[in-house]
Amino acid sequence: MGERLGAYLRTAFATRWNLLFFGGGVAAALISGFPTVVLPLVAAGEIFYLASMVASDRFRSAVDAQEAKARRQQEAIGSRESYEKIRAALSPQMRERFDQLRQRCAHLVELADGLRSGSGSGSLEALERLLWGYLRMILGAQTLSEFLDHTDDASIRRRIAELERRLKSLPPSEAAEAKQLSTVLEDDLGTNRQRLANIEEAQRKLSVIVAEVERLESKIASLAEGGVAKRDVSDIARRVDEVAEGMRRTDETMRQLQLPPELDELEDPPQLLREEA
Repeated sequence: MGERLGAYLRTAFATRWNLLFFGGGVAAALISGFPTVVLPLVAAGEIFYLASMVASDRFRSAVDAQEAKARRQQEAIGSRESYEKIRAALSPQMRERFDQLRQRCAHLVELADGLRSGSGSGSLEALERLLWGYLRMILGAQTLSEFLDHTDDASIRRRIAELERRLKSLPPSEAAEAKQLSTVLEDDLGTNRQRLANIEEAQRKLSVIVAEVERLESKIASLAEGGVAKRDVSDIARRVDEVAEGMRRTDETMRQLQLPPELDELEDPPQLLREEA
């Protein structure tokens, strides 16, 4: 409450006309020869003005709306930067794959607009959220795939088998050298087992993401084909909502996979169908 009151007071005080009259009043008080009389009057007038502005529902609503607009603009800039960062990180093949899906979504929007003879599509935001989720998924798949391409789980498995064999073949001994060798081999074995577990976890995550990517591509393709065939805007909207609901489940899957922070969901995703992407 205190923060909002402070925001209202700052906005009211900083208005151009208030600064002009308040500054003029202070200047007039200083050159009048009676500052001890005039300055309190100027201060009283300013207090009355600020109190009346803060008490105005219309003024407070205008300030709230202005701040909300500024927040949305800042979030839009941030989401656009996130989009450009992710797009730049994609391989040419993945970028082309995304562009193809975006074109299908844009076709759906155009089709729905034409059928409803209006200027907007109620499914536009849902499709943009779908595209944003898809973009994050294919980058996640690419990142995991690149990691797996640079690993050799077969050699790690051989190393684990060799270390286990060496540990089993060590004769029982209380000598310090024997204990030190056993400790070193066990530590190496634990490290390689953890490496193998990391690879297997990455493979599992990649399988989940690839399945989700393929499912989403099939859903959007089906939507586009069904929209052309049925020419029913209400059916298009309903099916887009169904896919959007599935996308929310995919977002939960992405969170469970604990992917990098840049792949986190955004409250307001980029306007991928309303801006040049």
